[in-house]
Amino acid sequence: MRVLVVAEPSLFEEGIEELLRQEQGLEIVGRGADPQEAVTLIKESHPDVILVADGEAATGLAPELIRMVREGFPIRVIEVNLATNTLCLYTGEQQAIREAGDLVDTVRRICAGLTRDAQIPLSPALGQSAG
Repeated sequence: MRVLVVAEPSLFEEGIEELLRQEQGLEIVGRGADPQEAVTLIKESHPDVILVADGEAATGLAPELIRMVREGFPIRVIEVNLATNTLCLYTGEQQAIREAGDLVDTVRRICAGLTRDAQIPLSPALGQSAG
C-alpha cells in the first residue's frame, strides 16, 4: 500500500513515518507540508491512502480532494486529530447512476456499514460528519 503523508514537519510526523516504514507492505511515497504540495504529490505518486496529520492542511486540501474525486482519482484519506485522539476516515468514490434506485441502494449500503455504537466525530477540517 502506498501512503502519502501530509503534515507539517514535527516529531509526531516523523514518528508516524517511522511506524509506517516498519510495517511490511506499506510504502511512504511522499510527504507534503501544505495543500498545494500535497495535490502535486497525489497526482505524481497516485497513493492508495493520504494520511493528513494537520488540521490546517486538511482544511486547505478538502476542496482539492473533492475536485480530484470528480475527475476520477480514487481518494482515501485518514485524518489524525491529536487534540481528540481520533481518526476521521474519508473515501471518495464515483458511481454511475443508471436508475433512481441506485441512489437508495447506495444510501442503504453506506448505512449498513454503520453501527449504532459508532461514534462519528465531526471533522473540524471539513466541517462535516466523518461517516
